[in-house]
Amino acid sequence: MVTGIVSEFNPFHRGHTAPIRAGRGAVICIMSGNAVQRGDLAIFHKRARAQAAVRCGADLVVELPCPYVLSSAEPFARGAVAILAATGLPDLHLAFGCETADMEKLTAVAQSLNTPETQALISAEMEKGVPYGLACQRGLDQALGEGIGTILKTPNNLLAIEYLRAIARLDAPMTPLPTLRRGVDHHSRTPAGGYASATHLRSLIRDPAEDTAQVWRYMPESAAEIFREELRQGRGPAGLDQLDAVVLTLLRRSAPAPGEGYLDDSEGLSQRIRNMASRATSVAELIELVKTKRYHRSRIRRLLFNMSLGMTSAHRPEIPPYIKILAANDTGRGLLRQMAETATAPVISRPGQIRQLGIRENQIAEIESAVTDLQALCFQGTDQQRGGSEWRETPWFLEA
Repeated sequence: MVTGIVSEFNPFHRGHTAPIRAGRGAVICIMSGNAVQRGDLAIFHKRARAQAAVRCGADLVVELPCPYVLSSAEPFARGAVAILAATGLPDLHLAFGCETADMEKLTAVAQSLNTPETQALISAEMEKGVPYGLACQRGLDQALGEGIGTILKTPNNLLAIEYLRAIARLDAPMTPLPTLRRGVDHHSRTPAGGYASATHLRSLIRDPAEDTAQVWRYMPESAAEIFREELRQGRGPAGLDQLDAVVLTLLRRSAPAPGEGYLDDSEGLSQRIRNMASRATSVAELIELVKTKRYHRSRIRRLLFNMSLGMTSAHRPEIPPYIKILAANDTGRGLLRQMAETATAPVISRPGQIRQLGIRENQIAEIESAVTDLQALCFQGTDQQRGGSEWRETPWFLEA
């Protein structure tokens, strides 16, 4: 039996240990790389975050490629489900935390969202100028009953439903395992019960006026040790807001949306970003200039990141074309030996292997390399800031 868990571990904290410990059989984590879904750089390098996950109980950590990470919930979930299915391992389960661990209700919403009738209701709402998220809620209210759409208001419920939709649409051979989410709210700035959100921990780590000693109490010691060392070595914290000049230069010099469009662009939003980039003096100011009631900050951040990378819809095929290994323990090594026989996508344990694949795979890898190089510019010291590390680093293995 194998349990898959999708997470960003940005950074790894005490709340992440519960689903890993609750996993049935071996545990595979599908983790964002050096970009994260909120449209930012990860605070620490993916190698450190993957190492923390393995030291805290995960058996194998594989990477969710950047084009699926810098996306809305639907492609994010689809990419993760597809990677887990592509391992070809038997008796797969997908565990996910949510605020409503009611499988019957979650399934009903997921099934409804996959129907043309509900999609038509959502489109009708959007034609009135309603933002997509609210349009989905209203469409569900009309399809299933007043009030049911509120289930989409919380981020973990939203992802849970997208995982269920992806499992159904891909006919993925796995069993969903929803669990009631523990700890504090996703974006809470107030610790409670020995837990703190990743949002709160990032704010403490990034604020030079804060005493970082209080950060480590909310992490397993083995994870805290890794991240303390990253900070000592100057490898963090990272964030797009530390690269204002770089990002604004890339956006000011960006071309109008190509024929296939920038990834997740619509209604001229990329042109609005290009126009406002000439006026803004920072990434934060740019987001405020672009923001409207229709477009929330995370979507704007993702699109401006995609534009900076030159990433278009061509960079995101329906499912990820390879499985890239980040870290493993002995059990994980055993899974890799099985995957050598069962996987339906190439398993990448050395960067050079991607060079031997097709154009599509190399395009995605080049984007991943660009993200890693941007993150490196946030680090301290010339050695830390050199580019090209994506093509040199190999997976981390826990020695027995």
